[in-house]
Amino acid sequence: MSLLPNINTYQFRNEESLRVTIAYEMSKSSQYLQPYLLGEPYYNKPPFFNWLIALYSNFIPWSELTARAVSITFLMLSLLTIFIFSYHLFKNLSLSLLSVLSFLTFGNVLFFYGYLAEIDMTFTFFTFSTMLSLHMWLRQDKLLWGVCASFLAGIGALLKGFPAYAFYALTFLSLVIYQRRWNILTSRKVLLVHSISLILPALWLVNTYDPLLYLKILFYESFSRVGSGSFSRTKHMLTFPFINLKDMLPNSLLFFVSLYTLLRQRKLEFPQDIRLLSLVFFVNYLPYLFSNSAGRYVMPLYPLLAVIFSFYMHKSMENAGFRKLLYTTLLFTVILRFAYGFIYFEYYNHRESSRKLIAEKIIKSIDLSSAIECQCRQELSVCLYVSLAKGEPLKQKLPNALYSISCENGKNGEVLMRFDVDRSYQIKLLRLRPNG
Repeated sequence: MSLLPNINTYQFRNEESLRVTIAYEMSKSSQYLQPYLLGEPYYNKPPFFNWLIALYSNFIPWSELTARAVSITFLMLSLLTIFIFSYHLFKNLSLSLLSVLSFLTFGNVLFFYGYLAEIDMTFTFFTFSTMLSLHMWLRQDKLLWGVCASFLAGIGALLKGFPAYAFYALTFLSLVIYQRRWNILTSRKVLLVHSISLILPALWLVNTYDPLLYLKILFYESFSRVGSGSFSRTKHMLTFPFINLKDMLPNSLLFFVSLYTLLRQRKLEFPQDIRLLSLVFFVNYLPYLFSNSAGRYVMPLYPLLAVIFSFYMHKSMENAGFRKLLYTTLLFTVILRFAYGFIYFEYYNHRESSRKLIAEKIIKSIDLSSAIECQCRQELSVCLYVSLAKGEPLKQKLPNALYSISCENGKNGEVLMRFDVDRSYQIKLLRLRPNG
């Protein structure tokens, strides 16, 4: 419930406007296979998340809520999956509920990516579901679980491209290492199951405007951070774990307190299931540790950590002091999230530099039936709000444009409005001269 206050009015943040702009162009043009951004082909991400936003627009009119409802849906599904998996492992209801609460109250989930219209939460659900299916496949030797895992990995590839296959392959490798079943690495039946993950992405890719260019850019997007300098990589390796721990507060702190509590009581143990989850986490974590990746890129591993953290926190709850600390901390976190939605969201929307407020001023000052172009890709939120008010997507270039939303210096046209939002540029509303 703490995610809901003002979620339908809080202005688009980070890459939300990018995802929604592409989905809006898809919906209006009915061109779903090749994404477009401001009328130009877009190759940096596959389109599945945009498809979901466009689908939700049939039930929720275009707004901030349209896109965020997608993330909220997959947050709920992730919580359900974590509960089922935790209960499957430990057969303990309160431990399973604590696993869910632990994941939900990770700072990066509760305050940011659990509700923002970003790909990360949806990708987390499909990646974690892939991991669980692989786990069940190798544990029960039922081929249907393998087919399910491969199919889910294919959907993950339609969300983020190559990282989906990395999580799939590394998780499979982790399980093989743990069970020492080296023979299945070269099994023809297993290789055939793996190939299922390629079917959906391949069917989509061959129907895009330029499949080879799309594939090349997706590859670059996935691996461009790997080749950083030695100093940069060393710095990242030293700081990245601390960034992750910060992103998972307060539960990362509670986890270490629980380990200390159990160690003092000589009750610290490392059971088989926890060893397996730790191995899967560690193997999947290494590529992000050695490359200059953002902290949120390891979000698909959060469910594993939530289960591991909650196992030790639940065991430490036998200690009255830790139990009080746990309840107090998590209750405070949820109350803080309510305040964040009720107070901070309202403040952010009404700042002078608010993109939503800037868009509203532009909308009131122009004839929306006129041709309007967007020459300010770094401020897509402003262009998106104008697009939604106009009822059709703005394009980057229009031969008959009367108005231009621009961040460029030296653009021809009469400056009607000017907004200071950054030291390096301004958002300007221009009335274009006859020569454009």
